[in-house]
Amino acid sequence: MTTRREWLQSLVILATLPVLGRAAATAKAAKPLRILFLGGTGFLGPQQVEYALARGHAVTLFNRGKSQADLFPDVETLLGDRDGKLDALKGRRWDVVIDNSGYVPRH
Repeated sequence: MTTRREWLQSLVILATLPVLGRAAATAKAAKPLRILFLGGTGFLGPQQVEYALARGHAVTLFNRGKSQADLFPDVETLLGDRDGKLDALKGRRWDVVIDNSGYVPRH
């Protein structure tokens, strides 16, 4: 049988988990990366971009500029389209590219 003390301790632990999780989530990355997000302003993008920025990564967005274009005014945004309008990416390099869209498999 659980004692009252054990029950209260478990409540305290459960209550602090969200706080600990946020602190860990915003801890600076050991090695900041240059990250390119294809899109970044819709679906899961905004949360991923915010997380990357909070970790200290250098973020670039590549999108058409149609959806929430002013969402990240301090983040470099390259205009184009993954469906063939890729000129803005030429000559550039990133450590990581994140594309969470599975709308059209050929992309």
